Amino acid sequence: MNKYLLSSIIILGIFSVLTLVIHNNVVEFHNNLSEDGIFYEFDTGVLQTRSYFFFPVVTEFMNILSDFGREYFWIIVPILLFVFGGIDGRIVAIIILISFIFVIPFTTLVKDLVDRDRPLVYYEPSVNKLPLDESYPSGHASMVSAGAIPSLLLLRKCLRQKLTSSILVIEAGLVCLSRLYLGVHYPTDIIGGILLGSGTSLLVTSAHRMIDRFVRLKI
Repeated sequence: MNKYLLSSIIILGIFSVLTLVIHNNVVEFHNNLSEDGIFYEFDTGVLQTRSYFFFPVVTEFMNILSDFGREYFWIIVPILLFVFGGIDGRIVAIIILISFIFVIPFTTLVKDLVDRDRPLVYYEPSVNKLPLDESYPSGHASMVSAGAIPSLLLLRKCLRQKLTSSILVIEAGLVCLSRLYLGVHYPTDIIGGILLGSGTSLLVTSAHRMIDRFVRLKI
């Protein structure tokens, strides 16, 4: 079996289990059956300690990452890769765009099904723009992960490719961290988003040989 396909199945399986647990916790909380779930102490503990790391400059930087590090950045990346990245860049650009086509609506669907309140309901956020949708999974984390994983896996033939993929992975990690720092997501929201984005992009990456042939025929 294709190693990317196998990895995708495993990661999406873990995501499914995590989603079921989170959904069960949300249902119990809404029904006043329990105020804590299997991840309650972990989630709340991390959010409570984030205040120790607050600095005005860091907060502003995190807000910039949160505001511009998802749609704006990751719309430009595939275009640049397609135009300037050669064959490998075009393959990765196509994989990223296809991954986005799947991961964005699926993230919205899971958000609606799980219906988890954001932590800003219980903790004071530091974000400039208050999000109005549900918390789990993180849309920022799912999208940037869907972009970073193909770059990490397929852009590694030369120093320029490795530098490019490293920058994209670091940017994705900082965007995920910004959502946690700003108090708009629980840690498990971020983990769920990373799993969903990574699993989806790995599924698309499993067809990279087919995409490779398509790209070479069109140039």
